[in-house]
This record gives sequence, structure tokens and C-alpha cells, in this order.
Amino acid sequence: MVPESDKKCFCLKKRLVVHFLDAVTLMVVLIFQGTVLNYYLIFHNKDSSAPYFYFILDILVIVVFIGTLTSSYSYLTKREAHEERMKKVFALSPSRITQVRLPFPPSKLGTTPFSYISWTFYIIILLSKVVIIFESKELIEKLSEKDHFGPQLLKITIAAASLVFLLLVEGHNWAKRGTTRYSFVTSTCGKNGIEIFDSVSFLSILMEGLPISSGFKDVILVLSTFTFFLPALSLYKLSMLDFASEKTCLQITVVYNLLRLTLVDIPFLIVRLYLWAFFHQNASLFLMKNIFNIILVLRCLYPDLIALSNEHFHFHQERHTKEVPDGTSAFEEVVNADAEEKKLTKMNTEF
Repeated sequence: MVPESDKKCFCLKKRLVVHFLDAVTLMVVLIFQGTVLNYYLIFHNKDSSAPYFYFILDILVIVVFIGTLTSSYSYLTKREAHEERMKKVFALSPSRITQVRLPFPPSKLGTTPFSYISWTFYIIILLSKVVIIFESKELIEKLSEKDHFGPQLLKITIAAASLVFLLLVEGHNWAKRGTTRYSFVTSTCGKNGIEIFDSVSFLSILMEGLPISSGFKDVILVLSTFTFFLPALSLYKLSMLDFASEKTCLQITVVYNLLRLTLVDIPFLIVRLYLWAFFHQNASLFLMKNIFNIILVLRCLYPDLIALSNEHFHFHQERHTKEVPDGTSAFEEVVNADAEEKKLTKMNTEF
């Protein structure tokens, strides 16, 4: 029979290998994406040396992600070791009764803040390249389907951000199947991946040579960028799942859904319907995705907002109860105070 300590050691080594492979794959995706986008910038701006500085920023992004995955591995190993110690603690011990889950105090930034910080930094660098590429009218017009570095490769390269998000999230997840964390990771990878694909499809409108104004093109470009920042909220929620209250997680979910509804799905749907009606552009399947998401989010938002309002009401009710002891109401307190004052006045007068 294999000793328990050997099983734990083998499991830890296995997770280290998986974590290392995730990190290597993430680096490969980042190098591929950064190099291809830099090629587009350099090839179409041969007279300028500025695009070469993006290689330095790409290296910095890789270093930041390596640090992020290293810190996540350190946190996950400490958390697992702490949970193993808690299993051996006597059932009626103070630590078991108070349900202490983490070996260090939590923060409002979460347990792994580098996850959403590194994603935000990466997205800023990525979108700066995307904006330069799509703002260059000559660059977009020169792209040809016959070239290897044509519009198709450009779209695939930008969409590779979904793989970066997937690998980054998996690098912060050792949860067992059936747990809240595992379910959240599975769902958030799928949702945000589809949102990024939708954004890339939306960006591709600018490659179709439609006779639209420069202002309308800027609107499409700005709307497309919002989608890439939304996964930062999912990473923030993942960082809070280990200790945050249900109310806090619900608040993050409501904010995420509201932003996705107002900044992504509704604007995307309006633009696509406009292009379909006035420019006879082929309707994208993502148009139905936008309609589906709008209906789904509205149905989910209502019970979530009701739950938050109930939480808010109960919080203020409990606070009021603590301020007014013995279960008396504020009105009763005022009446009692007036009666007491009249009684004292009468006694003083008689005296």
C-alpha cells in the first residue's frame, strides 16, 4: 500500500508539471501573437523604427505573466497545505469552529491580485497594437486574402487572446470537480472566450471596405476594445472566491453583466442591424448571440438585483435594531423619551 505522504508528493509533482506546461504554452502563445502583430506594424511602417520597441514591451509582458503564474503556484500550494492541516485538526477546535480557511488575512484586492493586473497590462499593450493597425487606412487596404500575413491571420492572432485568458485562469485553478471554484472557472473561460471571438468578428467589419465614415469606424474600434477588459472582472472574482461573501461575489457578477449588456451586446447589436439594413451586409451569427445574451442577462439580472436589495434592506434593519435596543421602534423611543421628560418636569414643578 502506498503511504499517504508519497501520494501527496506525487500529486504535488503532477500539478507542478501541469502548471509548468500551462506556463510554457502561455509563453508560446504570447510570443506568436506579439511577433505576428509586430510584423504587421513593421512591414507597413518600414520608414519608422518605433514598432521595434514593441518587442521590449512583449518581453515585459512575458516577465509579468511568469511572475503571476509563480505567485499563483505559491498561493495554491500554501492553500492546499493549509487545508490538509485543517483536516487533521480536532473537530471542536477553535480553528475548525471559526472555519479559518486561509493561512493569511484576506484583502479587498483578493488572494491573487496579479492575475487581473497582469491581464490588464497585457490587454493595454495588445490593444495599442490593434488600434495602430486599424487606424492605419493604408495597412488595412493592403491586406490581401492571397497573402500569408493577410486579414485571416490578423483575426486569428488577435483572437489568440482567448487562449491567453484560458491558460491564465487555469494557472490559478486547482479546484476539484463539483466545487464552486471549478464551476466558475469552466463557465468563465467559455463565456469570455466567446466574447473575445465576438469582438474580433466585430473588428473585421473594418476590413470589408464598407463606405462608412471615419467617426463610425472609430465607434466600432472603441466598442471592440471594451470586450477585452471585461475578463479582468472575472479574474478579480476568481481572486475573491476563497474568502469573499456571497454578497460580494454577487455584486461583481451584477457589475460584469451590466457592463457586458451596455458596452458589448446592445451596441454590437445596434451596429450590426444598422449595417444589415443600410449596407446590406450579411448578417453574422454573432448578431443572434447578442440577442441571446441580452435576453439571458436581463433574466439573470432581475433576481440578482432583488437579492442585493434584500441584502441591503436586511443589513440596515439589523443595524437599526442594534442602535435601538430591546426591540423597540424609533417611534416608541421618542414617545418614551417625551413621557420621561414630562414626568421629570412635573416632579421638578411639584418640588
